[in-house]
This record gives sequence, structure tokens and C-alpha cells, in this order.
Amino acid sequence: MKMPEIKLNKHHLFSLFVLFWIGLGILGLFLTMLGIFYKAILLTYLAIFGILFLYLLFANAKAIKFSWYFYAAIVISLATVFIFSYFTTPTIFSGRDQGSLSESAVRLTQNHKLEFSSEAEKEFFGIYGTGKALSFPGFNYVSDGNLKTGFPLGYISWLAIFYSFFGLSGFIAANGLSFLIFILSFYLLAKIFLKSDSALILVLLTITTFVFSWFFKFTLSENLALALLWFFIYEFILFLKNTKRFFFLAALISLGFLAFARIEALAFFLMMIVTLFLKYKNWRNIYAAIGKKVLFFAGGIILIYLTSLFVNKEFYMVLAKAILKPFIETTGSLSGRNFSSIFYASHIFIVYSLFNFLLLGIIGIIYLYKQKKWEMLIPFFITAPAFVYLFLPNISLDSPWMLRRFLFAVIPVCIFYTVYFLDNISRKRIYFYALSLLLFIINLFIFVPYLNFSPNKNLLPQIETLSEKFSNSDLILVDREATGDAWSMLTGPMSFLYEKQAVYFFNPEDLDKIDLTKFSQVYFIIPDKNISFYENSGLYSRLEIKESYVIENNVLDVSNRFNLPEKKDILTEGKIYLLKQYAF
Repeated sequence: MKMPEIKLNKHHLFSLFVLFWIGLGILGLFLTMLGIFYKAILLTYLAIFGILFLYLLFANAKAIKFSWYFYAAIVISLATVFIFSYFTTPTIFSGRDQGSLSESAVRLTQNHKLEFSSEAEKEFFGIYGTGKALSFPGFNYVSDGNLKTGFPLGYISWLAIFYSFFGLSGFIAANGLSFLIFILSFYLLAKIFLKSDSALILVLLTITTFVFSWFFKFTLSENLALALLWFFIYEFILFLKNTKRFFFLAALISLGFLAFARIEALAFFLMMIVTLFLKYKNWRNIYAAIGKKVLFFAGGIILIYLTSLFVNKEFYMVLAKAILKPFIETTGSLSGRNFSSIFYASHIFIVYSLFNFLLLGIIGIIYLYKQKKWEMLIPFFITAPAFVYLFLPNISLDSPWMLRRFLFAVIPVCIFYTVYFLDNISRKRIYFYALSLLLFIINLFIFVPYLNFSPNKNLLPQIETLSEKFSNSDLILVDREATGDAWSMLTGPMSFLYEKQAVYFFNPEDLDKIDLTKFSQVYFIIPDKNISFYENSGLYSRLEIKESYVIENNVLDVSNRFNLPEKKDILTEGKIYLLKQYAF
């Protein structure tokens, strides 16, 4: 049977390529919500839709012509992803968001659903009950004593898809694909408003901006948000320019998936609605432009999102408290914190060579406003709610960690309008090239020193060796700084990779509340520098030294918040202790 001929242009082809992967992500999200996350279902999707996409690609290959600039953008993007990936170690260690997100993804593939538990985890549930699981960072206890992620499901399911295919390397692949989609969408968006060479310069300035290479190394939802947000903006502007509903549908699908990964998507959705009103004036005209089927599809996305509020209610309850917290404090303290945040953010932007983009980008936005080039201002208008993070970052103010707040919206917007502004004010082309080269060189001063630095590069093999000293029926209570870094605890991988019952232990009083008879032995892993804590609590007298351990690690020293962090090699010496009543 002959396949029907489907004619596509280059915009359709790129859109379908991205939608193919977003569709895989949405399927993973559905499977996660239904508690049936199985690799076989994902492979079925890849086989069916992969063949369909390849057919469309080859059927239209001769008719579709791309400029050499676009091919250059593809080559540069692929090379960048390869280089970034080469210097990345999967962030699977407990203590901060990236470790919790990775663990959630691994647990999802292992158990095919979000909830999981072990004997040790249920014992600590008996102490603390439902709510935040303090001994298991990033997780909450539900009513039956199981652990469940405290993060939105979109990025977790995205990571789980690639982990199910490639193991730990899948985390790098997941971020790599996201970054590739972001760069190509960013380039194609720029091509709508800029000359081809200017759009390529935008790509070069973007990939050499420190924050993108740095946060590529971490399993943080901002990486997926980069792809989804800028593909959405690109498709939305294509729709506004030619009113083809396919592009609006593509934009809606991308934004819809983003809503399951980042709460900011709801604000972007509102700005999109406002933009439609500004263009079409009323609901009747909007309805005529997008059509009944697309509107029905949008309603389906909203219904699914409302369902997710129930499935992942623990996350949304915590989120609601975090959003309301700044506004229930006194006006004076809020104002003081706002000023402090602006000052600190400005200083950090200067330290990381980002302030030039922020300043020139804002000038470019003002320039466009005065020129009344409203269409060109749409990317800023859509992302404007994200700029509130300059005033209320609502994040730990250590750098470069706090820069993640600006990663997927603020910084790309500023780079975008910086290039546009320089391109338009330069009377001669050589001036634009010179100014762009200057920004590029400034980027390199921060980009190059940290490019090849991979935190915790050799930590996992050492944790594996340490895990071999225990049986699966032992209870292993681990000090927060057992690896020398409180943000890279060994409990997560020791548990979900090596099947040990390892628990982050911080309250000595908890020991007497646990039914220790359920475990073969009870061990403690304590660094020598923290032994005074156990001596002061009286717990040390109940411990017997079994053997010493040494862990070598590499981290960033962020003790000085106002300067660039230093790369640091640390050596942690400690001991493995056995609770005395369980001594041989």
C-alpha cells in the first residue's frame, strides 16, 4: 500500500523533529501518572513514530533546502553537546535538587511508579510520619509510609525515559537533547528577526556563556525548560506571522509539557493569552484563528494538569507555601530583602560576566519599545514574569547555584536582545563583529576555566567500593559530610544503585525509636571531622570502630559568595562504626 504524499516545509520538519521528542516526554509523563512506567511502551512509541518521522524526512528531503548557516548551527550545536557531555558526571548524589531528581527517575524505572519504600525508610516514617522525609532529601512520606518525590513530574519522567535506555549516561543524553533543541530553536527564532550571520553569532555567544555549560552538568529541570520554552516561543511567533494552526498547536504542546516541569509555565501561558488578545482584540477572533480542535486540545491539557495536582499534591502544597511566604512577612523586611536580592544578583551577574548581557539586553528592549517594534518584543513579553527573580529569587544565595533561576528565561532573553541591539546600532558591519568579538572574549574568561571541571567525577566508584562492605539487610546510618561535601551525600546511590539500606542520619535521638531487630547489623559512617557531634550526644560510647575509610572528591569552594568559586580537591578521612550491641 502506497503511503500518502505529505508536503512539508523546513519549519514543519524541524517542528516535527522536536514534537517527536516532546511526544516521548509526554508519554513518559502519562505512564508516570498512571503508575505503569515500562520501557517496552516507550520503545513501541519510538518504533512507530520514529518510522513515521523518517518517512516524512526522506519524502521531503529533496524539496527542503536549508542554508549553510543552519547546517553550521547544527554542527556547532552537536559539537557543543558532545563537549559539554564529555566533561559531565551524572549528578546522582543526595543532598540537593539534582540528586533527588536523579534518584526519583531511577526509582521510577525500577518500580514503574513514583512510590517506593524499604525497611529502613518505613522505620523513619514511624518517627516522623507523613510530610517531608528529612532523612531522604527531596522526598515526602505519604500516608502508607512510602516515599514519593517532592518535585514536579515532567523532568523526572524525561530523565527516567533516557535512564531506562542508557543507564546513568541517559541523564547526560537527556540534557544533551534538551540543549540541542534549545540552541536550534533559539537560532531559528533569531533568524526571523536577524541576519543569518547575526543569528549564528547569537549561537556562539550563547554556548560560551558560563551558565549553560555549567548547569548542563546537573540534572535540574531548567535544562528541559530551556528547550520547551524557546521552542514554544519560536512556534508561537511562527503562528502569529502566518496564522497556521499547526504552529500554534506545536507551541501549545511544548508549553503544556513545560507546565509539568516548571510552575513558571502558567505565567507564560497567561502572557500568551494576553498577546493573543492584543493581536486579535477579542475571544471571537482568537477562536477563529486557532480553531475548535486546537481549543479542545488546550482544554485536554488543562484537564490533565488538574489531574496532576492530585497525583503530585505533595509538591504543589510545598510550592504554594513557598510562593506565599514572601508576601505574609512585614512590608519592611520584604522591601529590605528585595533591595538585598537586587544588589546581590547584580554583583553575581558582574562576577560571572553576565551583567553586560543584562544591561545591553535591557537597553535593547527599551530601544525596541521606543521604535514600537511590538512583534520583536514578544519573546520578552512572554518571559517577563521570570524577571521577578531579580527581586525575589527565592533560592539559596550561593553562586553559581542561584544563577539557575535565570538560566532558562532571563539570560537567553538578555543575550537575544543584546545581539539585536548591537546589530541595529552598528553603522558598519565591522562594528557589530568587533563588539560581538569583545563579548565573546569576555565570555571565555569565565567559560574556559570551568568547562572541563566535573564535580564529584570519581566519587561513585568509591561509594561502590564502600557499599561492598555491607549486606543488604544492614542498616547504614550516614553522616551528612561523609564524602566531605554535604551536597553530595552517598546515601542516595548507595541505596538506589547498590541496594543498601543507607539513611542520612542527623538526630541521635532517632536511634532509640527504631526497631533495630529488623536489621542484621547497624553501622555508622562518620568523617573524623564530625566525631565531636556524636561524642557530645553520648552516642559515641555505643559505637565500635570497624575500619577506616578515605574518600577523595573534587568540588567547588563556594564559601565566599561574592567571588568566583575555586575548584578544590578534598580528602575526607573517617571510620565505619558498628553499634556495640551488634558487635560480633
